[in-house]
Amino acid sequence: MAEHANRYGLLGRTIPHSFSPRIYPLLGLESYELFEREPEELLQFLHEQNWSGINVTIPYKQAVMPYLDEIDPLAARLGNVNTIVRTPERRLHGYNTDYHGFYALCMELPHSLDKKPCLILGTGGAAKTAACVLEDRGHTVYFASRNPRAGSSSHLSYDELASSSIPFALLVNATPVGTYPHCPKAPLTLDALPHLETVIDLIYNPSRTALLMDAERRGIAALNGLRMLVVQAAKAYELYTGKTVSSGCIDRIIQQLDFETKNIVLIGMPGSGKTTVGKELARLLGRTHIDMDDAYTKAYKLSPQDAIKQLGEQVFRTQESQLLQQIAARSEQVISCGGGVVELDINYQYLHQHSTIVMLDRPLEELETCNRPLSARYGVEALAQKRMHRYRMWSDVCISSQESVVATAKAINDALIHTHNTCSHTKE
Repeated sequence: MAEHANRYGLLGRTIPHSFSPRIYPLLGLESYELFEREPEELLQFLHEQNWSGINVTIPYKQAVMPYLDEIDPLAARLGNVNTIVRTPERRLHGYNTDYHGFYALCMELPHSLDKKPCLILGTGGAAKTAACVLEDRGHTVYFASRNPRAGSSSHLSYDELASSSIPFALLVNATPVGTYPHCPKAPLTLDALPHLETVIDLIYNPSRTALLMDAERRGIAALNGLRMLVVQAAKAYELYTGKTVSSGCIDRIIQQLDFETKNIVLIGMPGSGKTTVGKELARLLGRTHIDMDDAYTKAYKLSPQDAIKQLGEQVFRTQESQLLQQIAARSEQVISCGGGVVELDINYQYLHQHSTIVMLDRPLEELETCNRPLSARYGVEALAQKRMHRYRMWSDVCISSQESVVATAKAINDALIHTHNTCSHTKE
């Protein structure tokens, strides 16, 4: 076989934000690459002899099928391939491991959903895979899309959902709407679906899409696509290597990815030490640190203190929120927010979508008030009375300031590790 034949990777067109290069080394592959190819390059790539196995993503899951020597019956049934293995005889075998991934995700569903009607948003390959799994589990499946299949009672338009009498209990988003960097954004609101018990979004970046946050607000169970992603990768790894991946290994990878890719956001009163602790926490974890006050100054050529004085607090809050939307959509950062970030409700959505929010609690008498115009104007006690309940309501974890910055950063890290090892990641 040709040199470098043990290469593995992901074949797609535009895939810079894929989690796959993080997952496969955790499973045991020494290296995993991204193979970005244009449609006209597809055939040449498949004929190259310098790789042993690839995963396939949009837009090539169906396009690769005519060039394969053998297609697994499940992949043939689904009409798309997401894994290709080159055999020792240099034959290309195609498989679909997404089925196994979505099936594992469905194992998280309560028995109360058994055989109840399901609605899938989208009609592409992911939607077909989800439908196949749900039908195998005894559900009646319907589809919603902008341009539904004419004459089909199981295909609805988004507008028709409002007048539908079908009591959909499960909603699955199989569209890319809401994926980073176009977030938070949702394909629809849940107003027209009053019987929902669970919402699944196959998107995993951000970890909580606008659709999932809408479900949370209504008290509806919400699941993202991270488990599906890891399980389908584990199944592909088994096809590549012949080795079995344990369920415990899968759970550990999910926990690790969730912890490592989410932002850590520090909120709290002005002067509570969010910037200094944030810098130390970022150093401890090897992450980028973003101080929102510094980011505002860089973006608007005006410090927050001067902006409040010259433009007024309302203008400053709007600008701060717009900047926060951009920054919070990214991954793997430690973000130190200004004390007034909780003044606008929309900011919670920006932070909650892909972050663990930590409240840094410090006694009021210890807060630094120098260069804090709102603390000076209203008084620390008045600001605390106005904001403290929001800090506590927004936060996933509350940490009291320790004897030093280093000790506080370590306390945050320890608390987050404990939280991710013992708790569900969906905030109720």
